[in-house]
Amino acid sequence: MGDDGDWFLEVPGSVEGYDMDSLKVDESYLTVTSEFDTPLYLYAISHDCHKCPYQQLDSTVAVAAENNTLFTISSRYAWDFLISNINTSYIPLIRDDQQPLNASFQCQLPDVSLGEFGVYDLTVTEDLCQLDTVSEPVFIYGGLIICLLVYGVLATGVQVVPVLLRSISNTGLASCCRGVTSESQMDFNLGAPESAATKKAVGKQRIKSLDTFRGLSIALMILVNYNAGNYWFMGHATWDGLHVADLVFPWFLWIMGVCIPMGQRSALKRNVPKTKIFLRIFKRSLKLFMLGIVLNSLGGWITLSEYRVPGVLQRFAVCYLVVATVSLYTPQLQLTESKVTAMLSDVIVLAYQWLFYLLVVVVHTVLMFSLPVPGCPTGYIGPGGVVLLNDEGEPSPDCIGGATGYVDRWILGVEHIYQNPTAKQTYSSGPFDPEGVLGSMLSVFQVFLGLVAGTVLQHHSSDNERLLRWLGWGVLCGVLGAILCFAGVDGAPIPVNKNLWSLSYVLVTSCFAFLLLALFYLLIDKLHLWSGSPLYQAGMNSILLYVGHNVTYNLFPWHYVIGAMRTHAAILGECLWGTTLWIITGLYLHHRGKFYTI
Repeated sequence: MGDDGDWFLEVPGSVEGYDMDSLKVDESYLTVTSEFDTPLYLYAISHDCHKCPYQQLDSTVAVAAENNTLFTISSRYAWDFLISNINTSYIPLIRDDQQPLNASFQCQLPDVSLGEFGVYDLTVTEDLCQLDTVSEPVFIYGGLIICLLVYGVLATGVQVVPVLLRSISNTGLASCCRGVTSESQMDFNLGAPESAATKKAVGKQRIKSLDTFRGLSIALMILVNYNAGNYWFMGHATWDGLHVADLVFPWFLWIMGVCIPMGQRSALKRNVPKTKIFLRIFKRSLKLFMLGIVLNSLGGWITLSEYRVPGVLQRFAVCYLVVATVSLYTPQLQLTESKVTAMLSDVIVLAYQWLFYLLVVVVHTVLMFSLPVPGCPTGYIGPGGVVLLNDEGEPSPDCIGGATGYVDRWILGVEHIYQNPTAKQTYSSGPFDPEGVLGSMLSVFQVFLGLVAGTVLQHHSSDNERLLRWLGWGVLCGVLGAILCFAGVDGAPIPVNKNLWSLSYVLVTSCFAFLLLALFYLLIDKLHLWSGSPLYQAGMNSILLYVGHNVTYNLFPWHYVIGAMRTHAAILGECLWGTTLWIITGLYLHHRGKFYTI
C-alpha cells in the first residue's frame, strides 16, 4: 500500500487488477464473489439515509456465480449491506430473523465502514457473507492536520511578533520600530498603524467582539461554500442533524438582530422621525432582496420560467424588515426601581415583542403539523422520497418537508424554488427550498433572539452583567432545544433541521451564538487578550466578502485546479487558499478605511 507518508497524505497504493487512478475522493472498491448458480443483487442503506429501505446499488449489475463483480462504493458514510436473490429497486428494512418478500437467500452485513481508496472483497457462500480488506484505505485527515498546524503557527506569529517588536523598540535596540510606541497607535495583530478614516468608521465605543463574530461567520461561510475539503462534517446535514455549515447562516441572522436595537436607539436619540427610520429599513430590505435575486442568476440560471425566488439575502431582507419594523413601532414597558426588574430588564422591556414572536412560533408549529398535504401524512416533516414508498413501491418526492415544502410549491410554484436540495441524491426527494416561505417565520424569531442579546447591551452596562445574561440565555436556548430534539435521538418531536428551519434548530444555533458572543466579548472587549484580527476586519466588510466570494466562485486566483484534485488534502488546500484571499481583502479594506454596506 505504500509507506506511512503516502497513507498520511492520501496517496492511493497500487493494487493489482484495480484501476486505483479512477477512484475519486471518498470512493472505494468492493468486489463481490458468489458461489451460487443464480444471480444475486447487492442492496445497501447509507447511514446518512435515516429510516430508508434497502436500495439496489446498480440495477444493471448482478452478482453471477463464481464471478467477481466490481462495485465503486462511497466511503463518506458507513453502510448496511444486504445480498439477496430478489431483483427489485427497494427492499423494506428487515430484522435478522425475517425474510424479505419471497427471498430464498439473503445475508446482511450491518455497520460496514469503508475507507477512501480502500479495496474490499465480499465473499457470498451458503453459510456466510464475509468481508475482507484487500488493500487498506488512506488516512483522510492528514491534510486537515497539516493545515491546522500551519494556520496555528501563523496565528501565533501574528500575535507574538508585534509584541516582540514593541519590546525591542522600547529597549532602544531597533530604531526602525520606534515610530510605533503604543497599542492605541497600532492594530495589535496587523503591526501597522490604523488610519484616521478607520478610527472614525469604527468608532471609539464599537463592540469589536460583535464584528469579530460576524467575521468568523463570513470566514466559515466562504470556507464551506468552497467545499471545505469535502469533509462530511463541514458540509450541510442531508436532512436532520447539525454540521458546521449549518451554523453559519443562523449566526448571521442572529448577529443582524443584535445590531437592530443599537441602530434604532442611536437614530431616536438624534430625534430622527420613525417614518424616516422605517423608510431606511424598507430601502435596505429592498436592496438586500434585489441583490439576492441577482445573485440567483450566477451560473447562467436566467430562464425566467424557472428562476429561483428565495435565497440567503432574500431571507435576510424579510427578517430585517419584520424584526426592525416590529422593534421600531412596538412600545417598550418602563422599568421600575428594583433588583428583579434590573435583572429581567431585557425581558420586561420587550414584553410585547415576546408575545408577538411567541405567537409566530405557535402559528408556525400549527401549520407545520396540522396543514393537510395531498398524498402525504399530515404532520410529516421528513425528506419524503424513498422514506415514504407508495403502494406501487415508488418514492414520494413531493412529500419532502411536509407542509413546509407544500406551502412553497403553492405560493411560489415548484419551478421557482431550489431544485437540488441536500436530500435529493440520498432520499430521491423532489425540489425543496431551504430559504422558503414557512421557514422564514422562525428565521424572524431567530433574529429576535439576536435582538434580545442587543438589548442586553443597552440595559446592562457592566461587562460581568452582560456576560452573565448572555450565558444565561445561551444555556436556556440550549436546554429548550435539546428537549425538543431529544438531544439528537430518533423520534424527537422537533428534530434539529436547517432545511425546515425548525424550532429546535433555532434554539440550538442561538445557544451557540450567545455563548460565542460571550466568549469573544470576554477575550476582546473585557480582557483585551485579542484584538479580533483578522476576523474583526473581515466582519467590517462582510456584505462585500459575501457577494465577492459568490461572484468569483469559478475565477482565478480564488480557485484553481492542479491535477486530479481527488483527495481531501488537495481540495482543502484550494478552499483555504480562496478563503484566505478574502480574509486578506478584508484586512486591506480595513487598513484603507473602506467599508461597504447596504
